Amino acid sequence: MCKTATVPTLADIVAIPELGLRTLAATASGRQLRWVATSELADPTPYLEGGELLLTTGLVPPDWSVYVDHLVRAGVVAVGFGVGLSSSDVPPELVDAAAREGLGLVAVPEVTPFIAISKAVAELLASEESARIRAALELQQELVRTFLGRGGAGAAFRALARATAGAAALVDGEGAAVTPADFRLGEPGRRALVSLRNGTAQGAATEVDDGGVTVVQPVDPDGDGPFLVLTTRTAPDGLLRAALVTLVALLSLDSRRARAADETDLRLRDRTTRLVLDGNAEAARGLALVMRAEPTIPASVRIVRADGLPAGERGRLAVSRPDILTADGGGDELVAVVTDAQAGDLVDDLRGRGGRVGTGPLLPVGEASLSDAGARTALALTAPGPLQVVTWDDRFRGDVRAALPDPAARVLADQILGDVGDDPVLLDSLYAFLNHLGHWQPAADELGIHRNTLRSRMDRVAAITGRSLDTAAARADLWIAVVAAREDRAAGGARSI
Repeated sequence: MCKTATVPTLADIVAIPELGLRTLAATASGRQLRWVATSELADPTPYLEGGELLLTTGLVPPDWSVYVDHLVRAGVVAVGFGVGLSSSDVPPELVDAAAREGLGLVAVPEVTPFIAISKAVAELLASEESARIRAALELQQELVRTFLGRGGAGAAFRALARATAGAAALVDGEGAAVTPADFRLGEPGRRALVSLRNGTAQGAATEVDDGGVTVVQPVDPDGDGPFLVLTTRTAPDGLLRAALVTLVALLSLDSRRARAADETDLRLRDRTTRLVLDGNAEAARGLALVMRAEPTIPASVRIVRADGLPAGERGRLAVSRPDILTADGGGDELVAVVTDAQAGDLVDDLRGRGGRVGTGPLLPVGEASLSDAGARTALALTAPGPLQVVTWDDRFRGDVRAALPDPAARVLADQILGDVGDDPVLLDSLYAFLNHLGHWQPAADELGIHRNTLRSRMDRVAAITGRSLDTAAARADLWIAVVAAREDRAAGGARSI
């Protein structure tokens, strides 16, 4: 399982002096001793599982070359030949065949009963199992200790990598490294990740290739990530998987704790933002002091509203821009309180993520609600394409006409002007008259006509619109309408019907 737990080898058995074993042929490297079997059959392999030390006295001498070939194919680690019963020494043919095929071979003296060898191997295996269990417990303790210590998850991953002589990491749902940052998920790990995310694997997924074994296990039950990844040369046994479960439990607890902290922070930001919008800047500054990262509440603010953003955008902003206050703006909207310097970067960020953005005017923090009203108006005028972002300063310029959405302005012009809007002469004459504050001569001079001609035209305008040009209210309505109509004409638009 890990570097401190090893499986006994033939050399470990030979090293027991009480047994008096003598090595005649070394076993091939990598063969692990799992048990002891005794047989006098010419071919005992049907009764073997592999990993055995096979004891025999050669009572029925077989063809030793064929005998060794069968044992090697069955995965036998070594043969212990008992001398003194059927043979005074180990047959040379057996020695040659074992050496040639990499099968271990030891001579067992007549004074050593086979049962003594079986007991010795059993004791070594029991010791090995105890060592494995002890190593697993020590690993679990180290994982808990390092995870809860200053090193956190990163230290726990390093401890797991050392214990398994492999690599351990935390990745997100796309396979990108979370901890450590320089980890790169290989192709086997990506296949395992896909099988977990599409539901074809449950609990954990294991992939094997020439480079070793990759185990991927979700930290959260929903399977959306993050994921624990372990790569080793050999498949993890039950004890190592228990250690992995311990680490996953710690990661899951930490993830839930972090999510709870994030949710609390978002609620505090939401409440603080609403205090600013309600004009309670001092109360907002006091509440901001208890946040993980204290946001800026300046003397002058600009409110930004956005819509059409990806899910979880507020959480992303809380991490990437903790200095900015944000709140749920209702529906899918997001509202933010920013300084004038912060506004440009935030608008570019939100636009880059596909959002429609409206910004209000820069006002003292006590008048944040007015800036918010401007942001709402600006957002209502946005549309995909060039109008993805509408800013109060660029759009509204301080005049009433600019505050009207274009469709509303065209409808208003139609209703007020009637047929005047279809007559360029009357429309331009009305514009000149109103632009010169009702002074006949300057307006007539601009048009290049006699002032009586202008009077006649204005009488026709009054008759068509039903509005007297002598009142300030009528002139205000007509001015907004004539400006909108001229803008529509300049843009090549047709009047609404």
